[in-house]
Amino acid sequence: MDVAGNAGDFLWKNLNIVVPQSFDMTDVVYAVRISNLEYSGLKIMDVKIGKSTNIDNTLSQYSRGARNIELLDMWKPNPQKNLSTAEKGVHEIAEKYAYDKQSEKFVFLQGGYQQFAETVNKVLLNTTRTELETEEETGSDTTETQDYTGTTPAIIKILGETKEVRNWTEALQTGIAHILSDVEDPEKVTEIEGRTRDYFVKEGRHSDLVAPKPIPDTELYVESNFSANDVNRVLQKVLNKYDYQSDAVEIFTEEDN
Repeated sequence: MDVAGNAGDFLWKNLNIVVPQSFDMTDVVYAVRISNLEYSGLKIMDVKIGKSTNIDNTLSQYSRGARNIELLDMWKPNPQKNLSTAEKGVHEIAEKYAYDKQSEKFVFLQGGYQQFAETVNKVLLNTTRTELETEEETGSDTTETQDYTGTTPAIIKILGETKEVRNWTEALQTGIAHILSDVEDPEKVTEIEGRTRDYFVKEGRHSDLVAPKPIPDTELYVESNFSANDVNRVLQKVLNKYDYQSDAVEIFTEEDN
């Protein structure tokens, strides 16, 4: 049986009565481990699979009833379907790999959960709490013109200059370095920050960042723990900070060729 194929058919084709709608960027289908046992060498894992519009609140509720919970995975709904449809689709997949099911609780034996998660990853976008936080911070005041998910950058054209890059971190560093080399007050970029964390810091404070990367030819560091789309958003923020037009940056990917 083609489990992944059947799951994909369900997620994309079933429930035609659902009208496509926009969803909040924090909407996710989650998998939370609520217990983990081993009996006679057999590993048994109880996992709650459900939907949430605020994962922090959801985890807080679970922690009241279980001491050692663990957030295993989160998936974002496809734009064509709503959150409830995505949840039902993930439940359909879980039933094929779980040993037992009780409402939203699924019992997985040995490597059953890993097989389930890998199958869901083929039809829904796996995400993390960091990525959701970043989207909330960077997505509110910029307009997404292109989806770079799953792509590899090859060239960044910034302020009329063309630079070759090998990955999104390098695109971020290269783009920002070129902008800052063209302005009178490069340290002004440190005024750009997320709701709960800094994006840019001076040398000596780089330990404040999750994944600090030096900005070439400056004494500044930039946070690099961003998705491909977030790199584009951050570059747009820097352009806006120094009153450049948004089209002053273009990113060409290997997939464009």
